[in-house]
Amino acid sequence: MTFQQWHIPQHVIDQTAHAFACGRYEVFVLWTAALDTSGDVCHVVRCIVPDQQAGITPDGVFVHIEGSELSRIQFDNFDRGERSVVQLHTHPGIDVRMSNLDRQWEVVAHDGALSIIVPSYGDLGLLGFPGVHVYERQGGQWRLWPRDEVLGRLKVSA
Repeated sequence: MTFQQWHIPQHVIDQTAHAFACGRYEVFVLWTAALDTSGDVCHVVRCIVPDQQAGITPDGVFVHIEGSELSRIQFDNFDRGERSVVQLHTHPGIDVRMSNLDRQWEVVAHDGALSIIVPSYGDLGLLGFPGVHVYERQGGQWRLWPRDEVLGRLKVSA
């Protein structure tokens, strides 16, 4: 399902920013919405910070989440009547293109899902989504939103 707008509560933005501020390494976060979401608007309800291990290689930084942790999250989502709809992670610099590693280790991959890559380990914050790249899953591929689409479709609410 494709949503025309995404409403993100301020507390989810705050929790995400707090998770990103925990260190100078890549951090991964999930946002959820109700499983029975219908209509043109996706209402994000919760921020999940999975147990994760940050790492670095000569080719760059990464974050790894064990399969058991991903399973735990999916069972918890099911119990709550929710679904992971957005994956977010930080990159160390301003280059926030979706890398091959990002594509190989995607967690939320259903059509209509979003992948948001945040520059500079989240140092710029999330209000106004400065410098982020937002990708939407469509037909099994990730489509990059232009900046005006980011500003028009992502709405932070009280």
